[in-house]
Amino acid sequence: MRALLLSAVVLLELCACGGGSRQEPASVPHHGVHERIPVTFTARAPTGVRGRTIRHYTAAAHTSQPAAGCVNRRDGRFPDSSAGERLKAALDPLRGEGGPEGWCRGRYRGTITYFEGFACPARGTCHVPPGFPTRTKVVGRFAFVVD
Repeated sequence: MRALLLSAVVLLELCACGGGSRQEPASVPHHGVHERIPVTFTARAPTGVRGRTIRHYTAAAHTSQPAAGCVNRRDGRFPDSSAGERLKAALDPLRGEGGPEGWCRGRYRGTITYFEGFACPARGTCHVPPGFPTRTKVVGRFAFVVD
């Protein structure tokens, strides 16, 4: 069970907005086709909506050898947080297309991405003001294998 909880090893080395490392972990965790893949890391920037700007982190993983009838990719958003807070998200093969069949077998590569941009209103159409700054940056990488 401990191996499962430590499954998606994320390389940190994040800057205040989240600069990251391009290396992969030395040991790549293995999972079953219906397992949720936990991803954990420490936020360097606060997230959530402040004024007209939204900031958040997202985890995403995909296989380099897609197959039919199973899950080839998933993503999940981390909860809003403060800088320095340990965050957890899970990539769930059951949520989305191909879910009942589970993950495709093989190697997956993942990223943690920091986003900063216009916070669209909860209702109505989103009109991003011209020139509103948007930033997306990969701040961490992880890998896993599905057996």
